[in-house]
Amino acid sequence: MIKKLQKRKIIALFPLFLCFAMAGEKIAVVTKIIGKAEYVREKKSPKNLKRGFVVENGDEILTKAGAFVALVFIDDRSALKIREKSEVIINGKKNVNRISKKIDLNNGTIRAQVKTNRNFLVQTSVSVASVKGTDFWVISNDKVGDSIIGLEGLVTLSNRISGEKIDIKPGITGVSSNDGSLQAFKS
Repeated sequence: MIKKLQKRKIIALFPLFLCFAMAGEKIAVVTKIIGKAEYVREKKSPKNLKRGFVVENGDEILTKAGAFVALVFIDDRSALKIREKSEVIINGKKNVNRISKKIDLNNGTIRAQVKTNRNFLVQTSVSVASVKGTDFWVISNDKVGDSIIGLEGLVTLSNRISGEKIDIKPGITGVSSNDGSLQAFKS
């Protein structure tokens, strides 16, 4: 009799489990918002973003003029700060107790504060910045290119057009241009 009841409970919970399995993976939480910001999930229309919002894999965040959004990743407390007039897609893939993060910056400015030596990529139409435990700014302008400003640690900046790579250290700014060129200079 007890086994039959347990079996019924499992069968009753199975649709709930399937619903969870199909939902997007939760990867970050919005901790601060100033001004107007929106999110887009599953190519639906934009909705207002609020503090405490749980970011799922593939969510797009859009900030309006004067806006600012801060979020923290749930695995290692790495932070992403998104400035005004930015378009960012947050991607994350869970592997055991960590999340491999890939941030697609379509336009705008972000600051990434990466806490651990785990996969963290920022990708634009021109560049890829791969980091290992660091703090840096990315300023992306689809008409000109990208600037990476190193604050702590090391960032490897790659130009997607030419394939060239340079390392950006603290106090160095790297510029990756639409023509494929890479430059580095003291900030």
